Amino acid sequence: MNNEKRDAYQQLEAAIEEVCRLEGYEGVPIEWVVIAASQRFDEDGDGITQVGTLLPTGGNAVPYHRVMGLLDYVQARMRAEVARDDE
Repeated sequence: MNNEKRDAYQQLEAAIEEVCRLEGYEGVPIEWVVIAASQRFDEDGDGITQVGTLLPTGGNAVPYHRVMGLLDYVQARMRAEVARDDE
């Protein structure tokens, strides 16, 4: 990983820690996943969506089973929240 990318990941991690602190999280965030989507258009005007994940230090720091567990947990909580809102 080049210096620019490493610095960006360090800034991202610092921002996540700061937001967690401001949101009232206790302790130090030990694992995180950022999901990002971007939209662009090709030369024919067709929309192309790119979806990706950002992980600590650019990946490989958190095993797939842990990332998938975090995502599954958040999905379950969000689905429960939506179900409550529909009542």
